[in-house]
Amino acid sequence: MSYAPLLQRIQKGLSVIELIHASHPRWPLPPHPSPSPTLHISVLDSSFNPPTLAHLALANTLPPPATDVPPASSPNDFDARLLLLSVRNADKQLKPGDATYEQRVDMMVLLAHDLARTHARNVPAAQAESRILDEAAPHDSNVAVAIIDEPTFVGKSAILRDFLTRRISALLDPAKVTAASPSVVPPSPKLTFLMGTDTVVRLFAPRYYASEDAMMEALQHFMSSDGDDSRIICARRVSSGVPRAEEQRIEADMAEFARKIVPYQRLSFVDIGERECTYSSSEVRQLVASGDERWRSMVTPSISEYIVANTLYFASQ
Repeated sequence: MSYAPLLQRIQKGLSVIELIHASHPRWPLPPHPSPSPTLHISVLDSSFNPPTLAHLALANTLPPPATDVPPASSPNDFDARLLLLSVRNADKQLKPGDATYEQRVDMMVLLAHDLARTHARNVPAAQAESRILDEAAPHDSNVAVAIIDEPTFVGKSAILRDFLTRRISALLDPAKVTAASPSVVPPSPKLTFLMGTDTVVRLFAPRYYASEDAMMEALQHFMSSDGDDSRIICARRVSSGVPRAEEQRIEADMAEFARKIVPYQRLSFVDIGERECTYSSSEVRQLVASGDERWRSMVTPSISEYIVANTLYFASQ
């Protein structure tokens, strides 16, 4: 399937967000009716150049236990998952040899199928590959892929909330809801952004905002309960040349900074696996270009096949 028309709508300014793929027509609503007034949706926003097992492990993450709200307010799992690609990244522009946006969307859809099939949650993705559910299992198939024209997470949160609210309302029959009970309202989307440490550092960097005051105001709206009420789950990563003690210091500093913005937990850290936390898309590209076959162990089989079939990242490009 060609996604070029949807990408062109974004690039021509005709749309700010387009849903590329959904595991069922009523996404993000659960396949089976739910009485919950809130839809908890995880959002993995990345460049996917290419998707790796680290992406899969992070997308499989469970919501962290709540520490500042009643336990009943903390879901056991996300109601829906979204893989998101920004075609206007604040830091990254397409370089020679990069996968095109359409190729990245192709790989994101492949990753969405892998995600829908994996049974394990919050475990190393390589282990999850051996635990496969039936394709029709409803709980694990509420996954979608979208593209967006917005470089910042604060902006993405606002656009997504508006898009999802309108989509949920359209999917439900307002007449039936009103007839059943005038007080019944469509479930409200609550977003949790999944990201790596480097991305969180950028989120909290004043240089991406008009001023430091503008940053604090934007982040407060992003995370506060009377604003977007968005959460962040950050994957602990192992970076070459960075001591673990330094990574722990950065983690503590970020958690303290987030608490200054809102006085309750909005930033959590998770482990995604000893191997997965070392994988990066840039290393996969480098290994492919150098002819080192180790890259195949860093991606799912479907992504590996796609890279070879489309001769992505090879030095001859």
